[in-house]
Amino acid sequence: MITKVGFASAVIALARTLLLLALPTSVSSAILTFPGTCVTTLQACVTGAATGDTIRLATNTPIAESVTVDKSLTIEPAPGFAPSVDFLYAPVTSTSISFTVQNLAGLNGVRGFLGAGGGSLTLRVLNNVIHPAESNSAVEVTASGGGPGPYGTVTALVSGNRINATGGDTCSDAVSIVGIGIGAGFDVRVDNNDITVNNLYQCGGIFAYVAGGATATATVDRNLVHGASFDYGINVTNSGFNPGTPGGLLTAQVSNNLVYGQNGNTGAPAGLVASASGYNAALAVQLVNNTIVDGRLGVLVGGRPDLGASITGGLFNNVVAFNSQYGIEIEDNLPGFSNAHNLTFGNGDDYFVAGPGTVTADPRFVNRPARDYSLAMGSPAINAGLDSALPSSFILDLPGGPRRVSVIDIGAYEAPFVQSVPALTPGALAMLAVLMLLGYALVAFPARRRR
Repeated sequence: MITKVGFASAVIALARTLLLLALPTSVSSAILTFPGTCVTTLQACVTGAATGDTIRLATNTPIAESVTVDKSLTIEPAPGFAPSVDFLYAPVTSTSISFTVQNLAGLNGVRGFLGAGGGSLTLRVLNNVIHPAESNSAVEVTASGGGPGPYGTVTALVSGNRINATGGDTCSDAVSIVGIGIGAGFDVRVDNNDITVNNLYQCGGIFAYVAGGATATATVDRNLVHGASFDYGINVTNSGFNPGTPGGLLTAQVSNNLVYGQNGNTGAPAGLVASASGYNAALAVQLVNNTIVDGRLGVLVGGRPDLGASITGGLFNNVVAFNSQYGIEIEDNLPGFSNAHNLTFGNGDDYFVAGPGTVTADPRFVNRPARDYSLAMGSPAINAGLDSALPSSFILDLPGGPRRVSVIDIGAYEAPFVQSVPALTPGALAMLAVLMLLGYALVAFPARRRR
């Protein structure tokens, strides 16, 4: 048996370090403490800080402030404290900002905004506990081309957070990635977050959206999205632009995610949604190695080629099971989108032309009632995936184990063992038992040698 303990921790630490090093960083010139070095408000502390400073929060009392961050800073706890802050907002126009908020015990929301002026935004939201207010997203990254340029770039990482979003009369998505009318240079990664979503009608867990001819890249990897009464777990959509104008491009990689509990039915509902819904909208999307289970609607892929929209890419290595209405729906007017090596089982129905390697058998989860959707010994999903569908740079499965133990498995979980011996039929087992008895008899009662 190959285990994940030790190896997984080391790989996770290395991967996260390399990812953070790959993003632009600011050099910290001073460490300020609030309260302490800063004695009035957190906003005053931010306003008075120099570019590159780190502000450490030395209080366990909630900081009931909506703070605007107008320079490159890091906000984090002071040693021994578990602080919380109401809201943090980092707008960019002409001055570039690199802002990191990490390890806070409580947040109502973080928003980064890129407007006209030429400045760029680097935003890192890392390892926080976030409980958004009803009308706010936990994390929102927005770039809007609502005025004359120039426009800088957006680079954002949303990683390791625990988010609990509950809606009401109005709602926002737990993680919202929105680009409208901007050029290339909008690159967002959402990974390794635990997202609980409840009562989010026409909203959901992770929403990556472009419109107005925008161009953006989104990577959504190794997230857990679960709850009740939400419309979608993960949604990647390009709604295009006006007739006769370029509709922009959203390039998305959605992999190693688990979604369960989706049961909404408004908007474009499903555990996993990929949509090119407006004039000339282009969506290039790879939906690979996800597990979408125990919801109402599984996977929905749809487009409007009648409006010039297109979807390219494919659906590969996904487990889509036990969804009450349907499992996989892929509209049949999307010639640039393919599917292969998916496992579908126990759904109300499926509406797609199954590609090569499709499996229709019980995935054999370890403990489905306890929401343990890892693969038990004998699962038909083990070693049944398409290796080439997932780029080699994705080396971890959902819980942080090696993504490939042998041939890649289907779904968000890689079994931590090599299953190379096929299951034996009852007849084969009986024959094996007879052979074992014969072997024992030959050893216990050897033939007498003739004299």
